[in-house]
Amino acid sequence: MVDLSPKVLSFLGVWVALGASMIIFNAALLKNFRHPMWLSFGHMFACSLFILCLRLVRPDLLVTGDETAGVLPLTFQRAFRIGFPVAVAQVVGLIAGNTAVMYISVSFCQMIKAWTPACVFTIGCLVGTQQWSMPVAQTLAVITVGLMIASFGEVEFVWYGFLMQVLALLAEGMRINLLEIRLKSEGYKLNALTSLQVFAPIGAAILLPVALALDKDEMSWESVQEVGLPVFAANIFVAVALNIAIYLAIQTASGLTFTLAGIFKDIMIITGSILLLGTRVTLTQLGGYSLAMVGLQGYGIVSKAPTYFELTGLFVGLWKREEAAGAPSVPKLDIELQEKTQPNAAGQIVVGNRT
Repeated sequence: MVDLSPKVLSFLGVWVALGASMIIFNAALLKNFRHPMWLSFGHMFACSLFILCLRLVRPDLLVTGDETAGVLPLTFQRAFRIGFPVAVAQVVGLIAGNTAVMYISVSFCQMIKAWTPACVFTIGCLVGTQQWSMPVAQTLAVITVGLMIASFGEVEFVWYGFLMQVLALLAEGMRINLLEIRLKSEGYKLNALTSLQVFAPIGAAILLPVALALDKDEMSWESVQEVGLPVFAANIFVAVALNIAIYLAIQTASGLTFTLAGIFKDIMIITGSILLLGTRVTLTQLGGYSLAMVGLQGYGIVSKAPTYFELTGLFVGLWKREEAAGAPSVPKLDIELQEKTQPNAAGQIVVGNRT
């Protein structure tokens, strides 16, 4: 059920606005300040300071343990040991994603991001966190075909930028699956703030030596002054505020409402890229992206009940679900199939600190 109460709409509106602003802001900033590693470090460091302040005033928001389930709170040493591989994947995704917008348009990057479920599912099948399902693979194939069409329609296609965005998606797929393996397997359930508490300090600790080693010679105080300290301050403020907005949105909105808001956010990013950055989007791209969105919505339905669609077939199952949604009762066959169906982890939405 879609919850459209004023409170939910307010939190979702702030999250959508900040999420779209963050991506467009980063793209505009990186056109002149071509140092994605340092920008990513600035975000991680600022988020770490925010978490430190939050621990002083509201430590109850950052509890990681669960006494009823016998799960002890994460200590720093334990959090580092469990979360380091996840943080590495997150850092790679941040650097690659911020690098990509330096070479290809924000709108095209956003279209490519529709591949994220395919990356999560494929990597999950390889590492054992996901179970192979032909109906799920079919919906992902629709997404892939749509994005191939969108890629052919890109006016300023740059291979390096495209490959960086694909690398960012692969890193995100690995990050989500590592979360499943490293944290959830030990009983930890992190929200947006507790995830930030674990991964922001580790990410900052990784990014600083990497940036010093790989971007030391090109980085200078003059390049910072050329952009302006107020611009960097505003960018970092949006990054921190976005993480707070994600937490509030997830806490108040249902999964369906949050998903629909995410689609609206993607549309806003593409529209903002066109209006603010002068990006050109062709009809071929729009057609391919629309097809990918159809596949993405199908994935959201099928991944939650793959057994159901394996028994009925993808298109028959989707048709029967559509009929059942408008009928006063569900056919007996559907009830029997639903009883055999178990939820699949591939249907969960995981939000991390992607800036």
